[in-house]
Amino acid sequence: MNLIDRYVAEVGKNLPLLKGREDIEKELRSTLEDMIEDRASTTGQLRDEAMEIELLKEYGSPQQVAATYNPHPYLIGPRLFPFFLFVLKIVITVVVSVMLGLAGISAVTDTPMMGMDFVKIIGGGLGNALSAAIAAFGNVVIVFAILERVLPDKEISGFNDEKDWDPASLTSEPDPDSVKRGELIAEIIFTFLGLALLNLYPEILGAFIFTKGEQFFIPMFSDVFFKFLPWINAIFLAEIVLDIYLLRNALWTPISRVAKILIEAASIALTVIILRTPGIVGFTAESFKNFPESSVDGELLMKIFDLSFSIALIVVIIVSGVELVKGIYGLIKMSFRRK
Repeated sequence: MNLIDRYVAEVGKNLPLLKGREDIEKELRSTLEDMIEDRASTTGQLRDEAMEIELLKEYGSPQQVAATYNPHPYLIGPRLFPFFLFVLKIVITVVVSVMLGLAGISAVTDTPMMGMDFVKIIGGGLGNALSAAIAAFGNVVIVFAILERVLPDKEISGFNDEKDWDPASLTSEPDPDSVKRGELIAEIIFTFLGLALLNLYPEILGAFIFTKGEQFFIPMFSDVFFKFLPWINAIFLAEIVLDIYLLRNALWTPISRVAKILIEAASIALTVIILRTPGIVGFTAESFKNFPESSVDGELLMKIFDLSFSIALIVVIIVSGVELVKGIYGLIKMSFRRK
């Protein structure tokens, strides 16, 4: 194996492409062979190792050459990066605000406004907010790294490129089947966050209660709830796949409308089943039996959480119902326009 063959092999090792690597190596070898033959013909010298070394040194290191074939040498490209920062600020602000709000509510309702219990709750709230912010950051990065690689260039440029904007576009009616990319990306991110919380950080879903110098944690959900987790994951993943498809396609199609209807119908059905299943909530009389006598009113907390959880599920049903009706309406309108 001569130097050119070894050089091409080294470039191949650094290529990030799974497909097309052999074609690139073949093209590069042919180019280098032509260049070395031309150089030998021009100088009138015989081809030797010194000539190959000089040519390859001028051509560049294998790592530099391999990088020119990489369409994505970055995790999040410059065209998506401004929108990435915009979304990241919103997500981090929402997540941290919610976690700090929950800590504040717990501090006010479960402890006096001073003392070590109060300090522990605030400290735990800050720690949970930091953990949630880190998890949110990771999920946003993952979502945008995926979008960087699955969205066509023309779609990515639409997030940040205003050079080709034409004022005449204001006179044209928007396509009724066009999608709102900002809403889709936000939905993908928050769905990822939901998946991460339920599957990776279930231990932070609950309430920390401090009483008489001791800390108690009551999980938000019981083991009965987590039996539904595979079905919840399936619906969330289906929603993410559909949103990514819509981002790529930029328009609703009959197939995507039907998929949306099925996802929302499945979400409503699963939510109703969860709502009607007893023992979902982790706040039970059993969870309070090890508490020392204190000012904590376990029965009141159980009633409040049961009511709040039921209201949250009803809101999910209503929202999914609205999306289901919108999907059916959009599909009907699409059918009439195609006739």
